[in-house]
Amino acid sequence: MENLSKNLKISKEKIKYNEQMAKHTTFKIGGPAECFILIDNEADLKEVLNFTKKTNIPVTIIGNGSNILVSDKGIKGITLNIKIEKIEIKEKDDKIQITVGAGETLAKLAQICLKNQIAGIEELSGIPGTIRWSNKNECWGSWKRNKRHIKKCKMFRL
Repeated sequence: MENLSKNLKISKEKIKYNEQMAKHTTFKIGGPAECFILIDNEADLKEVLNFTKKTNIPVTIIGNGSNILVSDKGIKGITLNIKIEKIEIKEKDDKIQITVGAGETLAKLAQICLKNQIAGIEELSGIPGTIRWSNKNECWGSWKRNKRHIKKCKMFRL
């Protein structure tokens, strides 16, 4: 596995061998990943996944490391740390489509949705619980996924 960079067109700086997973988890624990690759674009992700499919190398995919615990024995195969930062909002007719990269945080997505008056992710982001948002007529319990409904709710901060 040491010569993986010869088989992939990914920058050598993005590939690390025996990388301590404690550096990449919230709890700061975990042994080494046999091969750790930082993925910051879709082309690199496709290339690695095609390579692992052909070679039957096991793949572990992680994000920001907040929802995983890694054994002191580490992770065999290739560990992909996906940091694709992208939030794209498209509005068509009465619908809104949001495309979110795997490296984005829910907090950033929630702030962008709030700024753009888009509802529908409150349960994932902690709204109203974490940020303590509410509205006069308690319509947060039955959000509609369009801008007109949010304007009717007249949200205010507690």
